[in-house]
Amino acid sequence: MTIVHPMWMEYPELHEELKQVKAMMHASITIENQQIREAIWAVLESGGKMVRPAYLILFSMWNENRNKEEVHAVAAALELLHVATLLHDDVIDEADTRRGQETISARFGNRVAIYAGDYLLTVCYQLLSKYSQDLAGIQIPTYGMMRVIEGELSQMEESYKTDVTIQDYLKRIDGKTAQLFMLSCMMGERFSGMGELERARHIGNSIGMAFQLLDDILDYEVSSSEFGKPVLEDVAQGIYTLPLIASLPKCEKELLPLLEKKNQLTATDRLAIQKLVVNAGGVETAKDFALKYTMKAIHQIFPSMVVLASYFAEDMVNFHHAFTQQPTNAVLYSIYAPSAFLPENQPCEGVIWSTTSGLSQNYLGQQFCQHYEQFFGYQPSYSQASIAFD
Repeated sequence: MTIVHPMWMEYPELHEELKQVKAMMHASITIENQQIREAIWAVLESGGKMVRPAYLILFSMWNENRNKEEVHAVAAALELLHVATLLHDDVIDEADTRRGQETISARFGNRVAIYAGDYLLTVCYQLLSKYSQDLAGIQIPTYGMMRVIEGELSQMEESYKTDVTIQDYLKRIDGKTAQLFMLSCMMGERFSGMGELERARHIGNSIGMAFQLLDDILDYEVSSSEFGKPVLEDVAQGIYTLPLIASLPKCEKELLPLLEKKNQLTATDRLAIQKLVVNAGGVETAKDFALKYTMKAIHQIFPSMVVLASYFAEDMVNFHHAFTQQPTNAVLYSIYAPSAFLPENQPCEGVIWSTTSGLSQNYLGQQFCQHYEQFFGYQPSYSQASIAFD
């Protein structure tokens, strides 16, 4: 029986298609070497969520007449590509655990892990060559794989560098992680027939960037047992992520002596780094970036609507209280507004808000515009509780 992560059970149609993708992945593993075959089957059943195939399938669903077998084959190919990169990563990182389980390299040895990863790469391109609609169906993943390798090389070059910048980090994860999300969305869009390949590229990139940022944040917010791998293992290996990079200028004197220990960091050292980064606001800075990329993805998915939910309601209430010195229990449920694709100066219709205790519509409109500028780079004009996008 083919089993996929239970998180997809809330979406029965997608859940069923992912089961078929996973079955195709298993059916594609025909190598005679028993040890390599067992190693690959072990990693395929290690609890991966199959997020990338899910995005590919979702994008393909715009076409009711899509060839599901082709969709599932390409989704399987890209997931096998992803698994291959994980196998090689674990060898390079000398990782003993992933997703809370023993890595293939730790269980079977580095040689088996490398050969298994190499074999999966060949299976990936075998599937693509058989099921792709045209040459671009092979060229796009090939270019994406080049970008993944470039991201990995950037990570290697930046190892243990304390002068790495936030821009260096963003460029690194754009290649290392976002490319596979972008590939999934683009390949799914090709089955949809919508002619929105560039839009799919931007959506996938934004989702992938947010995904990696959130994964790096977890290193500073959860325990090893919750995370599925040792806490701050990346730091011990010289891989500095945004929470740490953003914190370094604020507590350089305390952090640098710890970072100089490199892979000799003790459990106490790691906890000390965690605490310093959290107190310096590095995690919050990373969350701001993750939210920015999430909002970009939403904006690109729904170009006719921007959704700003209640995440800034508390800030608005506190701001109002500070100026009025009056208690308020105002709640901003959500704001919906047409995006910048409206004709010039067309007023926003149907802005929805719900407030009490003196938070006026004018005040909320101003706050909305400021938050819009924060995420999308410019501020719409505002007057008389109407919002216009120039």
